[in-house]
Amino acid sequence: MTEKKRVNPNTLKNALMNIKSRFENRTVDKMSVVGDMYKTGMISALGIGHDGYVTKFNAPENFTVNDLLKLADITDTDIELIWEVVKNQAIKNYKKRDISHLLAHDDSEAFL
Repeated sequence: MTEKKRVNPNTLKNALMNIKSRFENRTVDKMSVVGDMYKTGMISALGIGHDGYVTKFNAPENFTVNDLLKLADITDTDIELIWEVVKNQAIKNYKKRDISHLLAHDDSEAFL
C-alpha cells in the first residue's frame, strides 16, 4: 500500500488565495509562477500527476480545457483571467507549422 501524500490545508488555502489574487491583480505573466506555488498541494487539488503538472505549467499549451476549469474552480478565479495568461504564453511558445509541402505548387496539382 502506498502512503498518501500529506497536504497542509492551511498552506493550500493560502496558495489558492494567493493564486486568485495574482490573477485578479494581473501580476501572473507565466503559468510557471503559479506552478511553483505549493506543488504538493496543487497536484493533489488538481488531481493530476507530478510530470503532467510540471509539463502543463511550464508549457501551458498542454493544458486541457478541463485542467483550466479545475484551476479556476479550486482558486475561485474567473477562467477568463487564467485563459488570458495561458493563451498569451502559448502564443509566445508556438512554432509556426510549415505546410507548404502539402499545398499545390501549380494549378495542375490543385484539386477543385
